[in-house]
Amino acid sequence: MNARVRHVGMIDSGLGGLTVLTALRNLLPDVDVTYFADTAHVPYGDRPLDEVALFGRQMIEWLTPLDPALIIVASGTTCAAFEASGGVTSKVRQLGIAELGAAAGIRASKTLNIGVVATHGTIASGIFERKIHALQPAAIVTSVAAPALVPIVEGGEWNSERARTAVDSYLQPVRTANCDTLILGCTHFPHLSRWFSTVLRPSVAIVDPAEACAQACADALAGDEPGDGRLLFAVSGDVEDFARHALQLSGLVANDTRRVTFPGAHSTASSGARG
Repeated sequence: MNARVRHVGMIDSGLGGLTVLTALRNLLPDVDVTYFADTAHVPYGDRPLDEVALFGRQMIEWLTPLDPALIIVASGTTCAAFEASGGVTSKVRQLGIAELGAAAGIRASKTLNIGVVATHGTIASGIFERKIHALQPAAIVTSVAAPALVPIVEGGEWNSERARTAVDSYLQPVRTANCDTLILGCTHFPHLSRWFSTVLRPSVAIVDPAEACAQACADALAGDEPGDGRLLFAVSGDVEDFARHALQLSGLVANDTRRVTFPGAHSTASSGARG
């Protein structure tokens, strides 16, 4: 009997899912990962959810023939889009960052006064409120859309004064509501963790759903054979730009990086590739 090798597919609009990838590698260094970054369409937050769902389905369809054990939907907006569209049919199991992040936020909160910061699309969909209230109906949720943060991260400005100012301005409702916990509902946002920690009281628990997602993935793969630790980046936009920022943010270098486009995709990015 041939055991399945630890191989995970991941989808995101860009650099955000690297937080999940890093957390997963800390738990399972041998896992093989194929990471699809749809940078031709980033940011997702202001796009119609049906369009985001289409992008997500295309990425999952591309990943499926590679036979991953599961696919991590490392984008809160894509989770919201899939929920709004009735889900996505696939033979591959999926883990969504929204559901796991909601559960982690409840575990971290002592007062059930929880803040959520995410993209406009994720917040407008109400997915985090629904996931939180399904688990804990008594919770009070303060939701804040932060549309400027994903472009800041994708633009490489994660350490800038612009980033600090944007985080500070977005979190005023969370401070006013006296939330004791803040869920970073977009996987791009942990790249700005230093600024979230700076502008919030030390007593506020900052929840990175990437950690819960990585743990759930590691649990699901516990019975699988070790992989080789290979990493493939599939990128719909500028390959060189993504690889450079991935290295700067996480220290990750892929064994292979490929440009992948879909019918009807619109991008002005270059079509280079690197090994």
